[in-house]
Amino acid sequence: MYALIRKDFRVQTKVTAYYLVFALALLALWMSQEFVTWALYALGATMISMAPIFAALSYDGKSGGELTASWPVSRAKIVIAKYISSLVFMIFAMVFVFISTLIIGLFIESGSGIRVHFISIGFVLAGLCFFFAIVFLCYYWLGFQRLSYMYTALVVLLGVGLVGLYQSDFGHWLVQYLMGMSNEVLAGYFLIISVVAYGISLYCSLRIFAKKDL
Repeated sequence: MYALIRKDFRVQTKVTAYYLVFALALLALWMSQEFVTWALYALGATMISMAPIFAALSYDGKSGGELTASWPVSRAKIVIAKYISSLVFMIFAMVFVFISTLIIGLFIESGSGIRVHFISIGFVLAGLCFFFAIVFLCYYWLGFQRLSYMYTALVVLLGVGLVGLYQSDFGHWLVQYLMGMSNEVLAGYFLIISVVAYGISLYCSLRIFAKKDL
């Protein structure tokens, strides 16, 4: 399983290096334009984590699931390794943005305190975990080629679903209820829910991949 995790990191190396440099330049630009802290994490961390993870999925899709499944490891370890490596990459993206914004803040004045950074990390990491919980489930169910076709539709459906929820009576009640909570508590709740969703996605992916004909 550790070999599979290392394989994902090797595949992502070139893509990651490019996006780290690109994201660092954009973070400096955004901070000079006084972007709010959560937006820095939402844009920067999403860019850094999504591109390499999808690059690894694309590599596996082009090389064929049969090749990976023929390795002397169980199918369960193949799926678990993918979830672990992707989660590590999401956390790495958060740490990179955190350190970069602190360093850039030495040269560009920023009014954000450490507390705001941690709250932003909680919200954005929760969003990424929830998003990839859906993506990986679709990947092991449909394969990368079909996933690449429906990726845009997936994002649109999520957006439409959120808008529909917001406009419903339940959505209005939920917004009012959440507004009564502190940002720290909200970030904690969302992070816990997203981790649970990530775990459920892992369980479902294990069941799907175990029964899949390769």
